[in-house]
Amino acid sequence: MTWIYLFFFLSGASGLIYQVAWVRGFANVFGNTIHSSALVTSVFMLGLGLGSYFAGPFIDRRFRRDPSAPLRYYAYAEFAIGAWGLGLALLLPELEGWSAALSAYTTGKEGWQELSFFSHAARYALAVALLAPITLLMGATLTLLVRFLVATNLHLSGWHAGILYGLNTLGAACGSLLVDFFLMPTMGVLSTQRTAVFLNIAC
Repeated sequence: MTWIYLFFFLSGASGLIYQVAWVRGFANVFGNTIHSSALVTSVFMLGLGLGSYFAGPFIDRRFRRDPSAPLRYYAYAEFAIGAWGLGLALLLPELEGWSAALSAYTTGKEGWQELSFFSHAARYALAVALLAPITLLMGATLTLLVRFLVATNLHLSGWHAGILYGLNTLGAACGSLLVDFFLMPTMGVLSTQRTAVFLNIAC
């Protein structure tokens, strides 16, 4: 089962590669990196938590009928993450135009033109709609693998969950270093995201 741990390490690396690329891409939507980083990180963490939570009851029901179901659904999830990630990679360059089309301005108290509440809300809603599905799937992967590795040996659940989460976090740390110091400078934003897609499909 060593390969499962390797795959989850690579999955963690791909997740952080996506996150850094999304912060760069959504900066064009929000006009600055601070709002982009805050939103991407918030949706990312929320999606991981909810995806992990809801995957539990879902896979427990299927595990009773087929012990191999968690591993199969993990493969489906990784493939879906890769497919959605590729779609986002192609879509992100177009978001700047969408952002401009959604923009409306009002006069603020100081007499300056400011983005309307609707414009801000539309930007955030667009970003959440695009990022929620893929982050939910990312969150589900940990639960699916823990269910497969633990099987009926529930006393091992903490051990397996700890190793998986630790390796995934280590992969995320490696991915964040790789994306800033090598992938982005040498390959650009689109090819960097394609690298993350390749890692998901490989898993």
